[in-house]
Amino acid sequence: MILVILGLVLSVGLNVLLLWYIRQTLKRLLFASENFGWLSESLKNFSDHVQNLHELEMFYGDTTLGHLIEHSKQLVEDMKRFEDIYTLLEDEAYDREEETE
Repeated sequence: MILVILGLVLSVGLNVLLLWYIRQTLKRLLFASENFGWLSESLKNFSDHVQNLHELEMFYGDTTLGHLIEHSKQLVEDMKRFEDIYTLLEDEAYDREEETE
């Protein structure tokens, strides 16, 4: 009987510990998701800004800006590969918003 009670207490303690660990992991995932989304948007804005700068008459045809534009576009494309990760939580929040409306 004592072994059953000891096993039950140990099981409850282990479950509480695992729930705490899962909660901490999900908080970190949410933090990373928000930051990836922000970084992706920031890179897109930077790429657009450099493109607009390159199109100005003063800088039109500048090869350094041309290379910077290509590099920024490549960074935006690289971030799109990870889009499914950082939009995972945003999609769920969007689905919940649609259900409440």
